[in-house]
Amino acid sequence: MKLYCLSLIHPTLTRLHKFGRMGVVLAILSLVAAGGGLPSLMAADPVLPQWDPAGIADFELEECRGRKVTKSDLLGQPWLAAFIFTKCAGPCPLVSSEMKKLQDATQEIPLRLVSFTVDPDRDTPEVLKFYADKLGADPDRWWFLTGDKPTIFGLVRNSFKMIVDDAEDPQPGFEVIHSIEIMHVNAEGVVVGRYNARNDLHMARLKKVVQGKMEPAEAQRLNALPTDAPPTEEPETGADAGSDMPGGREIPGWVLRLPTTNALLNALATICLVSGFVFIKRGDQKSHAAMMLSALITSAVFLGCYLTYHFALKHYTGNSSQPYQGPPALKPLYLCILIPHILLAPVATGMALTTVWHAWRQNWAKHRRLARYTFPIWLYVSVTGVIIYLMVYHLPRSGVGA
Repeated sequence: MKLYCLSLIHPTLTRLHKFGRMGVVLAILSLVAAGGGLPSLMAADPVLPQWDPAGIADFELEECRGRKVTKSDLLGQPWLAAFIFTKCAGPCPLVSSEMKKLQDATQEIPLRLVSFTVDPDRDTPEVLKFYADKLGADPDRWWFLTGDKPTIFGLVRNSFKMIVDDAEDPQPGFEVIHSIEIMHVNAEGVVVGRYNARNDLHMARLKKVVQGKMEPAEAQRLNALPTDAPPTEEPETGADAGSDMPGGREIPGWVLRLPTTNALLNALATICLVSGFVFIKRGDQKSHAAMMLSALITSAVFLGCYLTYHFALKHYTGNSSQPYQGPPALKPLYLCILIPHILLAPVATGMALTTVWHAWRQNWAKHRRLARYTFPIWLYVSVTGVIIYLMVYHLPRSGVGA
């Protein structure tokens, strides 16, 4: 597909040397986009988390049904830890829902689940018990712990290496800032993995790990990669093959590669648009027409790939999009880019088709008048498509929710 689009514009790109540095820059960008180099240049190497090999610190907390629980009570079998509070209006219900799914999927496996409240002043044992009963938590396998706030906060920060803090300007339901990761601890009390509860791939890998179908280190390596990286898990055979994804299917590699493909198509459309602008300013109408037609074709292919990706993601995971999970400080900037992009995308499509139609009919006055507005809108949509991709898939992931 990329080779086909490049073949359309190759005869004109080879003439860009006439335009000096601009031609060289465009040629380099074309080669980068064609080779898939843009994401690899922008993406950092995966950073794998490190935890204390001696294991988590000892603690003593109260379980919601009245017993005291220490670290020694959890030794001897692996366990999963989550951090929630009962009044949470943010991601806590999702975290607890994922824990409930794991409880139901591992009934025949020696595995314990532990939910630590990060709001122990309000989450008394009685409150936690009511919360646990509503979830349908098995009292023998899923414990809800409360106790001294410094003990809980110290455990989360120092042993699990996760974020937890009181909100500076607390609003009802958002009194605590905390991690939405589900932590995997082995039978010796050592943390061996973390899994974002919002990420369907992470949850599928966690299920594989606790079922003994994947090594924790391999799961952590995959979790540290961008979401669109092709999976490297060994294919399974038999009745359980592919059953670890929501809906009973593993996401195929071609689906996971589509975001990168879409970004490359947006980058290629940008190159065509800028090239077309350069050509028309030089009075080369023939090359201008070839560039703009190439941009239109590239954008059409992008639209097909974009729709395919979101329909496929919905089919395989139940979610039609990948949420922003980068640094919270950059989320306002992300939204400022995303919202105009979404609003202008259909506008750009209609204007581009109308502008090309006037050119086809040789209505040059209408074509030129409309092109003055079409070009900047179309260019904005193409450029921000690449920026949004980088922000969603290549920024360092934040595990904080609230």
